[in-house]
Amino acid sequence: MRQSLAALADPDVLAAVDPGEEKAFDPAAFLRDSGTLYLLAAAVTSGSCAPLVAAFVEDITETARVVAARSPGARLDPPLLLALDEIANLTPLPSLPQLMAEGGGTGITTLAVLQSLAQARNRWGEHAADAIWDAATVKIILGGLAKFRDLDDVARLLGEIDELTETRSRGRAGERSTSTSVRMVPVMPASVLRTLPFGTGVLLLRQSRPVVVDLGAWPQRRDATQLSTDRLAVEAATAAAAAEGASR
Repeated sequence: MRQSLAALADPDVLAAVDPGEEKAFDPAAFLRDSGTLYLLAAAVTSGSCAPLVAAFVEDITETARVVAARSPGARLDPPLLLALDEIANLTPLPSLPQLMAEGGGTGITTLAVLQSLAQARNRWGEHAADAIWDAATVKIILGGLAKFRDLDDVARLLGEIDELTETRSRGRAGERSTSTSVRMVPVMPASVLRTLPFGTGVLLLRQSRPVVVDLGAWPQRRDATQLSTDRLAVEAATAAAAAEGASR
């Protein structure tokens, strides 16, 4: 219990979880109004805040399941997107394996960004990490992985191709012969996967063939100006809320 409530020792956290009546958060109203919520936590404070962050996200997802069950087709319309960037560093969300496996059928789309599969195994355990990986409909692998086990597993998923190998030999009398054989080689060896350049990834989508994709930076998007404006607005609102909490 002490560990779960340790984050409340921070005055800013305490103020955030004890708002006035006019600022209370209603998950059902949030989903009904198609709201957008940014949940931020610093790496140095994520340890103490993890139980609160997990409880908050779990409350939203559980409400989303209830709303979906009461909706036509048992799906949320519009759907809910959970963009969980660095989720293993922030908090090991207990329901993530189940969300990845079943959430899409109820209109809950989960985007989990992890540093590596080893990080997932450390946070959720071996079997749950495998469930998260298997349940991901779309997988994007970037360069930089250093664990051979994970690189080799991905290389196997990419498949193999036939490679013609030519062998030349020379007899004692000086006669020469050439033979050609076929061998199976990986489409993309582990060493190539590890050294994928920045901005390049490998896309695995259901039963489709693997695709090498170029990922553009967000400032290159058509709506980059609006996104930048929205980000500044969020930062200003966060700073104002922190200042208000400090003044109490």
